[in-house]
Amino acid sequence: MTESAWYDAAAWVQAIGTIGAVIGAAWVAASDSRAARRREEQVRQEMHRREEMSRREAKTAALNLAILASTQIHELYGLLRDEARRGRVERISPSRTLLATERLLIAFPIQSLADAAAMVAFSYFPGALANAAEIFANLETAVRSSDDDKHGEVFADYSRQLALLDEAIKRRLRELRTALHLAEASAGAASGQPPPPDAPGGFETTRAAL
Repeated sequence: MTESAWYDAAAWVQAIGTIGAVIGAAWVAASDSRAARRREEQVRQEMHRREEMSRREAKTAALNLAILASTQIHELYGLLRDEARRGRVERISPSRTLLATERLLIAFPIQSLADAAAMVAFSYFPGALANAAEIFANLETAVRSSDDDKHGEVFADYSRQLALLDEAIKRRLRELRTALHLAEASAGAASGQPPPPDAPGGFETTRAAL
């Protein structure tokens, strides 16, 4: 083989090596790019999962607070309509408990619900508790200022007021659950019916703890 042929062969080998190096570099770059995209996608999925979890936790907390408010009003209504339990009204006042729950509802970050219908539905509950506290405060004043033989009429009047509020808040509870789109909820939340007034951990238990 002539010297020229050797030079030509060496040039071809060098060219092939160069091409191979370029192809190898491109393959490595493409592989790195695919790996980077996979990592970015994993990060996005993890962020989405955490955001969904955070939204669900916020919705669950909002529903639980609303159930608490509805339960307290329902139990207060039960206290007034039960003649055998009306005597407790003069010894204990639930106004402090109602207002404490109202403060919890007001402090809740309502924007975390990220849904206009849910926020509108939730915003009803603080005012409902304030109304219940006002009704009961007025009842206490009326009972103290009226004769004993008039107490039945006083209780009946304020019981009717609480009955309307009780029905309204149960309806709003159902609306809130629908707006929150929570698949799992307690039977009480699903029906809008709070537990009975003498249920463990209920309103009277809370008052006793205070």
